[in-house]
Amino acid sequence: MFCILLVFAPATIYAQNQAVAPSQTPGSKPAGSPPKYTQEQIQDMISKLQDRIQKAADAVIGKIQKEEAGIRLKFTYLRKPARLDPNTFGSKEDITTWRDSLQQFKDKESGLDKLYADAEQDLGNALVQQRINQAIADQVRNELLKSFPWNVIKKKSGLMQDYIAEHGDLLTFYETNWGSWKPGSEPGTATFADAKLMATYRDLKERIIATGDQIEEQYKVMVK
Repeated sequence: MFCILLVFAPATIYAQNQAVAPSQTPGSKPAGSPPKYTQEQIQDMISKLQDRIQKAADAVIGKIQKEEAGIRLKFTYLRKPARLDPNTFGSKEDITTWRDSLQQFKDKESGLDKLYADAEQDLGNALVQQRINQAIADQVRNELLKSFPWNVIKKKSGLMQDYIAEHGDLLTFYETNWGSWKPGSEPGTATFADAKLMATYRDLKERIIATGDQIEEQYKVMVK
């Protein structure tokens, strides 16, 4: 990605290096003309610029990627069949504990959304802090932002909010109907004697599973 982003940077440096007035005679140096650099000096400048861009990107994009990885790990845990099994909970207190954990997950997701929302400003600041020329910093920032799959990010965020809300509904269902189920032969296959409760339980599970599948699809698109 950085090789593509820096195509314009070498061009800028080379253009500056070649910007000598046509009327200039050998041995003369017009006042105010840009300095001439050797090929070695130019390559060194490009290398340093790449390093600075890398550091700026790591500070912002690296942080986003770290948060994404943490959220996906928690999401993977939520996808386990045992999380959809009321027999996982030994008491109503366990439901409260899990609800707190779900709220923490929601807060992490909200924090990730903010990182994406602030990415333009944060990248601009990080590039300037690396002492990169403002004009080049603006171009690099814009190119980096173009590399973000914004449509996928927005869709995944909305789905994740739905997924968290659906899990909250399931916890409320467990709490309201505590002890009215029987263990199933496998995790997530509890049964209810009351037909309406059984239908509600199945509906909640199906919604959670379907939303989870959609989120997985968005993750697959993001890594392409």
